[in-house]
Amino acid sequence: MFIRVICILVFCLNCLTVTAQPPRLELTPGGFEPVTVQIPATSAEKLIELSKNWAAETNKRRRGYDITNVTANTVTISAYKRNAFYYRNRGESFDFRIRYEMALTFDNTSYTLAFKVVDIYAKDDNVQKTGLSNYFTSDGKLKEGFEEVEPSLETSVNDLVNSHYNFLLNFR
Repeated sequence: MFIRVICILVFCLNCLTVTAQPPRLELTPGGFEPVTVQIPATSAEKLIELSKNWAAETNKRRRGYDITNVTANTVTISAYKRNAFYYRNRGESFDFRIRYEMALTFDNTSYTLAFKVVDIYAKDDNVQKTGLSNYFTSDGKLKEGFEEVEPSLETSVNDLVNSHYNFLLNFR
């Protein structure tokens, strides 16, 4: 009997995990493709308010943030992410900060997230004239010497979007 209860609990937890998957973004030569995320039914108004609160909370010790393009079901959050990605060349490490935009479009049971790296900054706070596509070859593979860009940037971006996702789920 006890084993049966344990099996049912494990099954239920697995079902919850499958239906409530956080977003996962992958870097491509063109940036990050938009993703649609399933969430429990919540009004767009509430999700927009929560997204604004998340931006304020997440960026309170950073260079600030902007909330733009607010409509009945959309909002765009612009902010900075320190140590967003890095690569090493000849033993020297190069760290970069980014300015990003998260464009969110809410539906009753899902939302679409479009993440865009707007600017890349070096340690001296100078905007780099290169974009993400400059780290890739014409056939879409990372250029030699930049292999660490993809995993480090994906980790930073996914940390941000999962933080937002968890905030929505925990405070809705």
